[in-house]
Order: sequence, then C-alpha cells, then structure tokens
Amino acid sequence: MHNFKDIVVTLRLEHRKSRRRRVLKGGRIFYNNYCFSCDCIIRNENDSGMQLKVDSGALVPTEFAILNRKDGTLANARMVWHKDTQIGIEFLSKFADVRDSSREHIRQMSVLVTSG
Repeated sequence: MHNFKDIVVTLRLEHRKSRRRRVLKGGRIFYNNYCFSCDCIIRNENDSGMQLKVDSGALVPTEFAILNRKDGTLANARMVWHKDTQIGIEFLSKFADVRDSSREHIRQMSVLVTSG
C-alpha cells in the first residue's frame, strides 16, 4: 500500500520528460538583460529542467538565464512552478560555455565561474 507522499512524488515525476538526478551545485540567475542576478542552488537536474533553491524573498521573473557555476555553462530558462524557496524550471535553450560566448558581457561571467 502506498502512502500519500509516494503518490504525490509519482504524480510529479509523470509530468517530466526524464528522471531528474540529485545534485548540489552553485548557480546564478540572471534577468533583465543581465542587469540583475541572484544566487541559487541547483538541487536536481535532467536534460529538460532543474529544481533550484533560492533565498526567501528572492524575486525571480518567469524567464531568465541560469548559470551552472560548476560547469561554467549558461542557458535560458522558464519557471514552471514556485513554492517557497523552491523553483522548478524548464530550459528554453541548450547550455553553452560562457567562456566561448561571442557576447562580451557573457564571457565576463567566466570570472564568476572561476571565483567560486
């Protein structure tokens, strides 16, 4: 017999295209044409999305860029759900290495990647 928590977790997984891997990585959310940003923690990920943890009170727009600080990669994303400090996102683009970007302001973000 399943308990309620198992049923809810199963229902959430059915909406995903693939199973998520648990991770613990640093991230940064950029928005408003890279003028504003906030730190986040990447809690799990798959090829189509991630679960992020942000500080309480952080105002995150619906669409933004997510920087994976461990890998030094950046992708455009959209928030699909938000509960307290947890955010579920789906990717709108593939991840690209910030050091290889043709746009200077994105290349400069490599400093963020290497500085922790």
